[in-house]
Amino acid sequence: MDTQAPGKRLGVRNVFGRRLWGAGSTGAVVLALGLAVLTTLVATGGPTVGLDRWVDETLPRRGGGPAPLHFVAEAITTVANPPVTVALLLIAAVLWAIRSRTLWPVLAAAPAVAVLTVTVLLGKWLLARPGPPGSDPVHFFGAYPSGHTATALVCTGTLAVLVTRRHPQYRRGLTLAVTGWTTLVAWSLLWLHFHWLCDVLGGALLGALLLWLLYRWPWYLVAPPSRRSEGTDVGTGSQESVAPRPDPTRSR
Repeated sequence: MDTQAPGKRLGVRNVFGRRLWGAGSTGAVVLALGLAVLTTLVATGGPTVGLDRWVDETLPRRGGGPAPLHFVAEAITTVANPPVTVALLLIAAVLWAIRSRTLWPVLAAAPAVAVLTVTVLLGKWLLARPGPPGSDPVHFFGAYPSGHTATALVCTGTLAVLVTRRHPQYRRGLTLAVTGWTTLVAWSLLWLHFHWLCDVLGGALLGALLLWLLYRWPWYLVAPPSRRSEGTDVGTGSQESVAPRPDPTRSR
C-alpha cells in the first residue's frame, strides 16, 4: 500500500480528476441499482407491496407475541432513535478530535451526518408512503426509506471506519457488530409494525451506499492506513517523523 501524504488522507485531493469508473466503483453501482429498483417498485406499487403486507400480517400485532421480545424491540428502537444516534456519533467524533488534537474525526463524521439527513428526508418527502396499519400517522414525511435503519448503519459504520483507521485488526469484528446492530434495528421496526419490509431494506441500501461513497469510493474521507502511517493519526505527523532513524552506534 502506498504511503499517502498527510494532506491527502482526508480526501483533499483531485477527486474530479480521478477515473471514477475504475476499480472500486462496482460496489457503488450495485448498491445504487438495487436502491433505484427497490424505490421504483415501492413508488409504483409493484409486487413488493404484496410482500410487505404478507410480512406485516405474519408478525404478531403490536403488543402481541412474547413479552420479552416486545420489550427488547421497544428498547432497541428507543436507543436507535435517529437524533440520539447522530448526537452520539458527533459527540464521539468531537471527543476523539480533542483527544487526538486533530479535526479529522469531525471532518469524517460531519459529511456523513449531513448527507444522511438530506437523502432520508428527501426520500420520505418525495414518496410520502404511509406506514403499516397501526403505525404512527405520517404528515409531511413518509415511511420510505427507514430513517432508523439508515441512521443505525451510517452512524455505527462511520464510527467503525474511524476506529479501524487506527486499529485495522478490529475491522472484521466491527463489521460484524455494525451488521448485527443494523439487523436488530430493522427487526425491531418490523416487529413493532413501525415500517414495511421494503422501508428497512431501502434504508439499509441507502446507508450502505452512503458509506461506500464517503469512505471507499470516490471520496475516501478516511483513507486506509499506509505502512508508514499506521502509528500516527490522520493529518498529524509527517513522512520524516515516521521514517526510520539512523543508528548512532553504527560506524560510518
